Amino acid sequence: MNEVTREDILKLCEKWRKELKVRVKRVQIREMRKKWGSYSSKGILTINKELLKFPLKCVEYVVLHELLHGIVPNHGRTFKTLLYTYMPEWEEIHEYLENRKS
Repeated sequence: MNEVTREDILKLCEKWRKELKVRVKRVQIREMRKKWGSYSSKGILTINKELLKFPLKCVEYVVLHELLHGIVPNHGRTFKTLLYTYMPEWEEIHEYLENRKS
C-alpha cells in the first residue's frame, strides 16, 4: 500500500474547502501526539504525519472532520449531521482510527 502524499492531502483539502466554503490558509503535516488533525480559526489545517500510512479514505475523513470545524466549532448534533451528510460511513472510519491511536 502506498503512502498518502502531501499532494493527495492538498487535493482533498481543495475539494472540501470548495464544498464547505471554508478558508484554508495553510496545510501542514507534522507529528501530533494525541490527534489525527486540527484546524485553527486562522485557517491552518494540520494533519498528523502518522495518518499518511492509512488508507486515503481515512485521510479524507480527517480533512473533512477538521474543515467542518470551520462551520461548527464543537462535536454536537449539527456537526454530526453534517458529517453524515457528506460522509455517511464516517463512524466506521472514526472507529478504525480510534483503535489505531498510539
